[in-house]
Amino acid sequence: MNAAEASLRLVEELPDSLVESVIQQLRRGVAPVVPNPGYQTRVADFAQVAGIPRQELAAMLEVASVAKRSRPTAELVWTGPATPIVPVRQTEQVIFDLIQCAETRLTVMSFGIFNVPRLIEGLEAALARAVDVRIVLGERESQTDWVVEQQTDQLGRNVSANATVYRWPADRRLRDIGGRSGLMHVKAIVADSRVAFLTSANLTEAAFELNMELGVLIRGGHLPGTIDSLVDSLLELGTLQPILT
Repeated sequence: MNAAEASLRLVEELPDSLVESVIQQLRRGVAPVVPNPGYQTRVADFAQVAGIPRQELAAMLEVASVAKRSRPTAELVWTGPATPIVPVRQTEQVIFDLIQCAETRLTVMSFGIFNVPRLIEGLEAALARAVDVRIVLGERESQTDWVVEQQTDQLGRNVSANATVYRWPADRRLRDIGGRSGLMHVKAIVADSRVAFLTSANLTEAAFELNMELGVLIRGGHLPGTIDSLVDSLLELGTLQPILT
């Protein structure tokens, strides 16, 4: 594998924030170090591509990163029993990486959230980076007050206070002829209108550790931005409204 191919592979494997960190370290002429041990081996192997100065590797990595961002890609994320068709990939890790790579805005939509402390830590870190975090939660109409309080408690004091949390209020919902209301049943995460993850999984311990869950991770193209624009429109129309904590 030549240096150009190694650059393309590395930007595919690492979150964007880590790629940028590696680029900056290579520009300074130092051996790059990243906090994730699983990624460190790949980064170290890349930095030792034979005969290529670190500054040149940085430039190649930057070109590969720009190329990655400019072209849309889609990949399946399967959590469940192992099969020969699609490799198992942890939904929690994909979501965590997406939260980590957010630089300006993060949109999170989930019908339920329960016992996911690692993701809460990721959201807290995103808020500390001044990322605009907005979270849309769902609940059944018959349990509205209790579920809303429970889910905001799951987010923790820091996230509840500093992110903007929304719901689909009962008086704004679609209803059938029997009066049954619709649910905010979307499960999606969008980072910077550039990367989107659409998944069957709620943000729950069971979804991450026990369930069969299938999702699609979309990088680049217009779809991530379209999802953000859809949420913007629902907010402007008052269909989604803030939960006051």
